[in-house]
Amino acid sequence: MIIDKFAVLRKGSGAKMRMIRSVGPELTYKKFVDNNDVVLAAERMVREAPDVSRLQYLAPKTAQNRSLVALELQSDMLSTKPGILVIAALNGMAWGAPNAVLELAEKLLYDTNYQSPFFNDYDWYLIPMANPDGLNFTQSQRHLPPLNAKEWAVNLTARATTRADEWHKNVDTGRSAHSCFGTNINRNFAFHWQDDVSKSPDRCSQWFPGDRPFSTNEARAIRKYVDGLGETIQLAVHLHASFVPKKEYMVYPWRYTLRMPSNHYTLQDIGEYAARLSRQPDGRVYEVHQSSNDGRVAGSVIDYLSGVVGTDLVYLLKPYHKKFPDYKDVNHLKAYVDKSTSAILSLVRGWRRSTKQNTLTFFGVDVEF
Repeated sequence: MIIDKFAVLRKGSGAKMRMIRSVGPELTYKKFVDNNDVVLAAERMVREAPDVSRLQYLAPKTAQNRSLVALELQSDMLSTKPGILVIAALNGMAWGAPNAVLELAEKLLYDTNYQSPFFNDYDWYLIPMANPDGLNFTQSQRHLPPLNAKEWAVNLTARATTRADEWHKNVDTGRSAHSCFGTNINRNFAFHWQDDVSKSPDRCSQWFPGDRPFSTNEARAIRKYVDGLGETIQLAVHLHASFVPKKEYMVYPWRYTLRMPSNHYTLQDIGEYAARLSRQPDGRVYEVHQSSNDGRVAGSVIDYLSGVVGTDLVYLLKPYHKKFPDYKDVNHLKAYVDKSTSAILSLVRGWRRSTKQNTLTFFGVDVEF
């Protein structure tokens, strides 16, 4: 869906001329997107700007035969710049997260206000929908009345007429004949897997981490992709959601332990700066702290990115998102998208500030250019 026509030709940092249009503050995608929407939008961007964008179809496919896609945006394909990775919608209820990533890609590609510094100085690697089966499942059940998730999981009769009141998993049935299904992908990565509990949650739990690390196709696809990027990625963001009103977070590793990461002062400083820049309309700011302060969680993607891939700056971003929002509630969608894109770009600004990149000092005051 394109809201206006290409307007201006402008030469970017690469060698080729490419189309630029002003996107403006309005949403390009005016409904919660599904996996098909994501793929079509990403394919359209690559067709329109082949000199600065690529699309990767990640493998393996999900249990329901969907591909995770990664949209790569580089202002100059002939050089490698600091990489920024954004992984969205690992959780089956984070409906707005793919919208936020697509809107971010639109701004980076087409809006002249975002060309410098955000697009020209960095390479972007975007996975808009990391759990397409889970989102499809929850969206398809949105019209049904809710039932407690634990009761729904064990009551096969109730499943025909109700939905689980929360769903944080994919929908993989695995090889088990058990009536409960699905694995929490964000508990399935092989870094201190299961170090947060003495006994594995049962298969009916929304926190079921799988029978083994990387048992989910989604986690394996992400592992293969990010391992291939390696040291290219210097800032990574897992775009999630907070389902508690007025409780929004910008947190960092470790999740599996209370032990601080070696660069926690830097992570805290960048996070606090980004939180101030992305202050909410009512004056609130994101809570910034080590993520295990809210409870230990092992096998998470941010710990894997930090502990195995070796990415220095890794954040879990959780703007507020209603559980099962009104599918036509454009205002809620826009609020989530605006908060998400603002926070991601604010983290980039905080990172630039911490490295003094593109900064001059005049009379003791740092000025970014």
